Amino acid sequence: MLSILYLLLCMLVGFALVIVLVPRVMQRKILTTIGERARNPFFALFPACFLSGTALMTWMVYIAGCLLRDTEHPLCYANAVVMPLAAVGSVIAIVCVRKRVRFKEFVRSLRPTTSEMVYFAVSLSVSVVLMIASFRVIHGDMCIASPVVEDFALHINLIRSFSVWEKMPAQFPYFTGAGINYHFMMDFLAGNLELLGLRIDFAYNVPSILAMTAFFCGVYECFFRLCGKKNYCHFVWLLVMFRSSLGIFRFLQDNQGNLREAFRLNRTYMGATDYEWWGIYQSNALLNQRHLIFGYATAMFVVSLFLPYLIRGVQERAQIRKECAEAGLTERMRTVFRKEAMPRKKSSVLTAVFAGLCLGMCGLFSAHSVISALVILFVIAWFSSDQLSFLITAVIAGVLSCTETTLCTDSMSLFEIRFVKAWVLQDASLGAILKHFWLLLGIMIPLLIIRFLRTDAANRVVIAASVVLFAFGFHVLMSPEPLQNHKYMLLAIYWFGIQAGIALCNLLSVGKKRITRLACMFAALVLLVPLTATGVYDFYLILEKCKTEYGYKYECHPGLMDWAEETGVDRDTLFLAPDNFIGMMTTTGLQNYNGYYGFVHDAGYDASERQAITERIIHAENEADMRQAVEECGADFLVIQYRVRKNDEYLNEELIASVYPKVYTRWSGVSEFAVYDLRKK
Repeated sequence: MLSILYLLLCMLVGFALVIVLVPRVMQRKILTTIGERARNPFFALFPACFLSGTALMTWMVYIAGCLLRDTEHPLCYANAVVMPLAAVGSVIAIVCVRKRVRFKEFVRSLRPTTSEMVYFAVSLSVSVVLMIASFRVIHGDMCIASPVVEDFALHINLIRSFSVWEKMPAQFPYFTGAGINYHFMMDFLAGNLELLGLRIDFAYNVPSILAMTAFFCGVYECFFRLCGKKNYCHFVWLLVMFRSSLGIFRFLQDNQGNLREAFRLNRTYMGATDYEWWGIYQSNALLNQRHLIFGYATAMFVVSLFLPYLIRGVQERAQIRKECAEAGLTERMRTVFRKEAMPRKKSSVLTAVFAGLCLGMCGLFSAHSVISALVILFVIAWFSSDQLSFLITAVIAGVLSCTETTLCTDSMSLFEIRFVKAWVLQDASLGAILKHFWLLLGIMIPLLIIRFLRTDAANRVVIAASVVLFAFGFHVLMSPEPLQNHKYMLLAIYWFGIQAGIALCNLLSVGKKRITRLACMFAALVLLVPLTATGVYDFYLILEKCKTEYGYKYECHPGLMDWAEETGVDRDTLFLAPDNFIGMMTTTGLQNYNGYYGFVHDAGYDASERQAITERIIHAENEADMRQAVEECGADFLVIQYRVRKNDEYLNEELIASVYPKVYTRWSGVSEFAVYDLRKK
């Protein structure tokens, strides 16, 4: 299948980029906080190849599609041009620089340990279960789990606008004609895969599964860099996957007399703080927003590339300061600049370029992940060697992200940095903030404090960078919707989980006597319960809420799509489907003049003018007013469906039906899905 070939080409392109720019990713021995240690390079190579190759290939297809937008099938032609070029270019690049890598030694180094095999198998299995449980096709129907249905209404509409109608450049289907203020590249990737033959659930799930697996590979790589140990890596996985919070303990306290019944009836995530019960600080956020997984995986991998500079920097800083102690100011500045700021090798510059490209190309996959990575790198850079490498990465990432946003979306007009005091709290006093942190993170806080006091300098810097990122998400607003800041805080929580996991790993390594080791193992297991209890229950609840009986079913190929194809509807045909949330309009991917208000408003659009015109059409009291409003609207068809009839008491469908012919109708139970042709005079 072409779609499978496309994904394999993505890996090939990524492999070519790795060999050309960062062959050190394939090295077996790497620098860790306890010296050079041998590791399995697969955990760095897989995310490097998949993330960089997929981002570059997807951007190449998108750009080619935009250039060919005036053709009948722009995406088909774009793939036909890009895929052969990518294959030939990658093979040439690999052949030209093949001597940089000793392939026989590299293949031998890929032999995993038992703990690594278990870690990867669990990561892949959980990724598969979560993605398929939340979105799958059964007997020709798309089954969308209840926790993700609202977000998927938007994503499926975008996917189908690419795969069915090949709408180029991207448009926001709920508010078409006004550009797009949304990170759409993950949806474009899924749409392109469906266009190439992959069923829609596979088209969305397969890259999401690969991205989530790449994320956990990046977690392992960071763990090994900061710990230098392979054993007990599963503790890190558990503490990243299952968050620490006092939410479940608050639930137990509130339902002491009737716990069994309370658990049986509960359908909300555990949370002791505002919005926490929405699921914004755990895996539910990744299921809702698949693009976030790709972004987090990229951020985690890029930071892992710079950890050697941090480790080397903190180890050499004391010696550099000693050398400068008796030197003059000019000589001291020259020495510090030469030994701390200047990249020491050509490979450092190439690594910075590769990292900048990865982050920059990720801008329209998940801008929050790019900003999160840059915040962490900014803190780390102060204590690292090769500091100009950090600057190169930041400049490339910033320029690429801003260029993409300016040329492909209208989001730059919404960009504004605002500093607030604890946006999530009504009471922003110090006591309220500290209480909020305690309720949100639980015993993770004292564990991190102990870890900070007893660990090495490199890990202290990483903990400090994670705290800065968490505070950044708590106090700095850069998007119209403040709640979007949970994405910064969630990535910081994952970094907290890595550090807490390393603390438990170190606890298991204390002492040589058997009794001491048994006591430490018991202490680690005891700590693991309150650290993961809330996350484990949330994971169970996600799986429960993703059961088919609680989900929503929609036809994969609705009748509206057949009608549209027969009628001659094309990618520029404009519909007006007021209050269109999810249904046939959504799954068909048609362009909407003014859809569901929540999606339009949350994406940063001002819908007041279009809403006023929409109301003049559906509330019109005479034919003249209606025709005038329709002319201002410019839509070709009007869709009236169940939500409009239910929620709009002023709907005048009788007048609409008397003026414009009904050209398509579909009954579902007692509700009618009706399409009126506004082009008829």
